[in-house]
Amino acid sequence: MLYRKLTHGAATALCMLLVTACSRTTPTEFTTQLPFKLETARFGEAVANDGDTIYVFGGSHGGKWLNDVEIIDPDTQNIQVLHDHIIPRRYFSAVYDGAGKIYLIGGISHQNDTYTYESRVEVFDTQSRTITEVAPLPYPTRMNAAVYLNEKIYVLGGGHRDWETGNMTQSSLVAVYDTNTNSWSLAPPMPTARETTAVTYQGQIYAVGGYDGKGASTVVERFDPAANQWETLTPLPRPLSAHSTTVWQDQLFTFGHYTDLSASFVLDFNTQKWTPASLPLKEGRHHQATTLDDKVYVIGGSTPDNAGLDMIQVFDAATLSQAAE
Repeated sequence: MLYRKLTHGAATALCMLLVTACSRTTPTEFTTQLPFKLETARFGEAVANDGDTIYVFGGSHGGKWLNDVEIIDPDTQNIQVLHDHIIPRRYFSAVYDGAGKIYLIGGISHQNDTYTYESRVEVFDTQSRTITEVAPLPYPTRMNAAVYLNEKIYVLGGGHRDWETGNMTQSSLVAVYDTNTNSWSLAPPMPTARETTAVTYQGQIYAVGGYDGKGASTVVERFDPAANQWETLTPLPRPLSAHSTTVWQDQLFTFGHYTDLSASFVLDFNTQKWTPASLPLKEGRHHQATTLDDKVYVIGGSTPDNAGLDMIQVFDAATLSQAAE
C-alpha cells in the first residue's frame, strides 16, 4: 500500500492559490487497488464526478460518522483515500460546478459529541484536493437535493428537526447559490415539501419522489429556471424514498427504496412515461448514483441488517438500454 504526505511548504503554497479565506490542508492519503469496492463501507454519503473521476464524501458506517474522501478512478479501479479531510457529516449533497470544484451542502454533522444541521458549505478542489468554505447555507436541512445549472447551485427541500418540539419538518424551500457572487437567494418553493432527490435535463430541474413527513411520495415536479416556475409531472409508478437518481442519455433512473431495496424505475424524458427498470440491482437504500462515460455507478448504501455497504455497482450502456425496454 502506497503512502505519501504533503510537506508543510507545499500545503501552504496550495492554500495560497485558493480565493476563499478559510481552508484546510490535505492530510495523509493512500491508494488501494482491487477489489473494486469502497475502502470503507458507508451510507448517507455524498457523491459527485468531474467527468473523469468519482468522489465519495463522508456518510456513516455503523455508529461512526466519516470525514474522509474516497477518490475512484473508474478506468484503473484504483481508489485513493483522503482521511480526516471534511466535516464529519451524512445525508448531505455534493455538486460539481464544471470548473474543478465540488460543493458539499447541508446534512447533519457530528463533532465533539454535538449533532448539528450543518450550514457550512465546504468546497473541495479536485486539483489541489484542499478544502475551503464559502457563504453558509441559510436554511440547513438533511436529505436535501442539490444540482448545478448555469453557474448556480439549487438546493431543494430536505428535513429539519425542531429542537424544542422534537418534531421533524419537511421543507419546500429552494435555496440558490450564485458561484460568481458567493451569495444565496430563494427560488419559488417546490409545490410539495419533502426530502427528495433531483437531477437536471435540458436546462430544467426534476425533483423525484422522497419522504413528505407521512410516507414515501410519488410526486415528480419540474422547475424551469428561465420561467421561474414549477410544474407537476406524471407521478412515479409507486412511492419512493431513501432512493437515488441519475440521468443516463435521455432517461432518468431511480435506484432503491426504503422498504423495497431493489426497486428501480426509468423515466423516458421524450414520452414522460415511467416503467420498471429490469436491472440486477443489489439491495440498498441511502446510497448515491452518478453517471460517467455512459455508465451508471450506484455507490454505498445500507440494508436493515448492515449499517453501511462497500458496494460499487456498475451498469453499462447495454445493461441500461435493455433495462429501459
